[in-house]
Amino acid sequence: MQSTVSQPNQGDVPRLTPWQLTSYGLLTMPIAMAGLALLTYLPTFYAIDMGLGLGVVGAIFLGGRFLDILTDPMIGHLSDQTRSRFGPRKPWMAAGIVGFCAALWFLLVPPGDIGPAYLIIAGTVFFISMTMLDVPYSSTGLEISPYVDERSRLASAKAGFQVAGALLAGTMPLLLTTSASGSLPAIAISAIGLAALGFLLFIAFVPARNRVEARSSAGITASLKTILAERRYKYLLGPFFIIQTANALFSGLAVLYITFIVKAPGLVGLFIGLLFLSTALFLPLWLAVARRVGKAKCWQAGIMISMVALLAMPLFGEGDVVAICILFAVIGGTFGCDAVMPTSMLADIASDHESETGDRLSGVYLSVKNAVSKCAFAAPMGLAFPVLGYLEFETSETHDPVTLLAFMGFFALIPVALKCVAILIMRRGPDFHTAQAS
Repeated sequence: MQSTVSQPNQGDVPRLTPWQLTSYGLLTMPIAMAGLALLTYLPTFYAIDMGLGLGVVGAIFLGGRFLDILTDPMIGHLSDQTRSRFGPRKPWMAAGIVGFCAALWFLLVPPGDIGPAYLIIAGTVFFISMTMLDVPYSSTGLEISPYVDERSRLASAKAGFQVAGALLAGTMPLLLTTSASGSLPAIAISAIGLAALGFLLFIAFVPARNRVEARSSAGITASLKTILAERRYKYLLGPFFIIQTANALFSGLAVLYITFIVKAPGLVGLFIGLLFLSTALFLPLWLAVARRVGKAKCWQAGIMISMVALLAMPLFGEGDVVAICILFAVIGGTFGCDAVMPTSMLADIASDHESETGDRLSGVYLSVKNAVSKCAFAAPMGLAFPVLGYLEFETSETHDPVTLLAFMGFFALIPVALKCVAILIMRRGPDFHTAQAS
């Protein structure tokens, strides 16, 4: 059953202040720190430092991502349906943040002697808690503003703190003059403290602007059918999944590339930090381009720039630190576009649906996008790590041409091919201009 409600006029809703944008975005910072550690540091840490092996670790992380595919839409739907005096999202966030902080500590600071069972249990608690926190939290960004341009500002604020968190986690080894694994306790402490602060600021200062007073009585299956019937949404999810897979291959193999190809393990913090610093620096540029040419065309431009840099990556190797730094900076600069544009486009789609039908489905829209993203980030664990483990990439002093070709294929060439496919799909898709643009 759908409800019919009158939506407030845009002029009746005040614009968000810089402090409210900050209070909204800060919670993304610890989530990003955890995400970067999970993708970039933990696979190598558990596979090599803890001795579990690339194949085992890849399989465990792949299982965790498949768990996310099931739990994300479920929690998104349940948070859409929740009614409480604190609103639909905050109770889920409160429960999620407790498990998130506890599981993050056990993942990043394990006891000395652990086996696969430890990683499975700690990872399962982490993935479920992360979903309980992140899906309701991110859903609020689709709901609290009726203004099309302000949705880009919300997405940009979130992306800015995401970059700050990734930058802090990425440069922690450099700041502490230690190895990537040696920085994990400091990353855990910092992320837990920022999570507590971010949650308190969100509760205190982010306005509750649920434009829909009634909720749909449809079950999760009907809700999923509804959102997947939206043509713009389907054409957004496809390229988003493909681009996230390409970026995950690059990011997930970056530490191995720096360590074994560039042969500069001491510069891991520098390279990862540069990657995310350039993401932050380019965010204003992408917002300006989007205002001029539209969000979809802006996203396509960012994708094509990253393809050029990825194609140049196999041309460099040991000793080419300056050239590789430049390529990392270019690729990192496009990461901001990949984060902001799809999220802002999704906010337009969800808002249009809410205005036309009266149903609040932002949580389901967002959770399916999140599930797709997490599934994409399983690519390094489920594809690259097992193949490289079979080729004994991490244990060989030297690498034969076949092994090097396999690595560079996963790290750069396959991502380029995927991005080509994404652009072709987007150009065949519908017009993403929102009906509310005026």
